Amino acid sequence: MATTPLLSTERPEDPGGEKASEKTGLLHSHLPLDVRNQWYALALSSDIPRAKRGKVGAAAESPMSTSLLGDPLVLWRDLSGKAYCVADRCPHRSAPLSLGKVHDTGHLECIYHGWQIDGTSGKVIEIPALEEGKSIPSNAKVPHYPVFEQDGVVYVWPGSVEEALSASKPARDTDDSGAPLVESSSFVLQTLCIDLPIDHSLMVENLLDPAHVPFAHEGTIGNRKMVEPLHMTVTKTANGFFGRVKEGLRNGFEAPCNIVLYTPPIPGKMDLYQYIGCTPTAPGQMRMIYRAYRNFATFAEKIPPLKRLFDNMTKKIIFQDYQLLLGQQQRLRERALPWNSTIQVDCLPLAYRKYWQRTFGKRSDGPWWRGWDGKMDIEDLEKLGSWDKDFDCNGCALPRRPHHPQNPLEHSGAPGHALRPDYPASWWKPWVPPVTVAVAALIALKLLN
Repeated sequence: MATTPLLSTERPEDPGGEKASEKTGLLHSHLPLDVRNQWYALALSSDIPRAKRGKVGAAAESPMSTSLLGDPLVLWRDLSGKAYCVADRCPHRSAPLSLGKVHDTGHLECIYHGWQIDGTSGKVIEIPALEEGKSIPSNAKVPHYPVFEQDGVVYVWPGSVEEALSASKPARDTDDSGAPLVESSSFVLQTLCIDLPIDHSLMVENLLDPAHVPFAHEGTIGNRKMVEPLHMTVTKTANGFFGRVKEGLRNGFEAPCNIVLYTPPIPGKMDLYQYIGCTPTAPGQMRMIYRAYRNFATFAEKIPPLKRLFDNMTKKIIFQDYQLLLGQQQRLRERALPWNSTIQVDCLPLAYRKYWQRTFGKRSDGPWWRGWDGKMDIEDLEKLGSWDKDFDCNGCALPRRPHHPQNPLEHSGAPGHALRPDYPASWWKPWVPPVTVAVAALIALKLLN
């Protein structure tokens, strides 16, 4: 899709060098274009269900269902805690493996006939109904995906298994000195994993755009009274680029879809590093893997009400972006351009859009899943996209299934089950606030007497 020409980051009074003279059209020229053979942040380590000894069937853990570049995937852990990822389709009758259970053998058990899948190879290693002396069919296997864990994040490689073996591992979350933040005693970590029905490219551009903050985030981190002219200076990194509009602040992009923000309230004293995986689960859909490291108000992480305040503020900021990006996505589906008129400070997200056009934006031979038979058009995949998802209480996307009022298996809002606004609430929930106040009052009276 055509856009207006990209702007230069050049400004006459800037000193010479790459920062001053780099053209946005060249900022992405060093980045790999094969975005299938890349590591993607796909889950928080704490969210992956683990096998439990002696737990099978209904008592066992349910695996995690998600997707990556359109590929339907399922993730789980064995008894030792090792994570696995395979295609979410049973090689027997094509039932979703994500509807199954994590068997206490550490294998994934299909809900339909109990076939068990080995996570290392994707092969079926157990068929309960198989006659004695018979062999498991040689084609009883599913594609498996390399998995790597680091700093509390689970990364998945959707491309060649062989290439993953020799590929560089994902960069760690580090401070300016290169020290891993997760190992620092000075910083606390705030995390969030949430699925959003918007295209990941829109979120990436949004997070590379400091000019939107005073308006889109008014009431949280934005203040329209602080608006001022902005000039973006851009610098290449080994796997991306970053920009500055003020000394001590920066917005960075790392291929294929990661954002690094350094936005400290007081640089050097109150530091804030944000690492954000904007993972493309499908066209028009994304999963945000958010990590924020701060060295101020660290005590709040140990006080649940204060921790909730920080968590809710983060969500509010994200959903301020979400509401406008959802509207922007609708306009793009109506064949509007992602960029029309542009100014100098737009050069950073514009550089990303150029990279997107050469990678995720390719329609005929792009990186997207083409269906189980490999023949699905990208337009058909988009029809399976963001408007066909439900969400559970954790914000994780689920395939939309018709709500049936007589279905006793539906659990409103439970992990893995869609929220149903019309589902009757638990009878006791409205009584919690008044009962809590009454109990607190009685305790206070007793202490006073």
